[in-house]
Amino acid sequence: MELKEKLSQLRKEKGLTQLELAEMLNISRQAVSRWEVGTAIPALDNLVILSELYGVPLDDLVQKEVSALPVPEDQPPDAPPPPPPPKAGALHTPLVSLLLAVLLLGVGIFIGFNLPREREVSNIDPGERVIVTGPQAWLERSPTDIEDELDWLEEKIKELLEKEDPSS
Repeated sequence: MELKEKLSQLRKEKGLTQLELAEMLNISRQAVSRWEVGTAIPALDNLVILSELYGVPLDDLVQKEVSALPVPEDQPPDAPPPPPPPKAGALHTPLVSLLLAVLLLGVGIFIGFNLPREREVSNIDPGERVIVTGPQAWLERSPTDIEDELDWLEEKIKELLEKEDPSS
């Protein structure tokens, strides 16, 4: 028996109308009707309340009844039942996982080969311009530029010291 049929049968056995049950659960009568025709399924909290109201375990309320399987004649009645057949998509799950892992590995390798590499720069002649690209691009300086800035900085320091101490 399906859930919708159980809900309808148990409500009628308790002598309740859809409206009375809806008021007990603080929901609309239409919600109860949708449950009983199978166009909607009660939320878990409502299922718990229904199982308590009807005095039925929650498992019995939501599980479909399983009919007894016929026992083959060559098998004793107390023997364990045969294992169920594998599900239709049981093979697809590991295959999809493997393909996803290979795809991620390939993307990782592709990104790794395309990352910029650090290169060692040696034998820079004075006055030769060194260009750095990437996040360190602000470092575009030649040794001459650095010497000029150092001279300028020394001049400014001397000027400041002379302003503070005019006696020297």
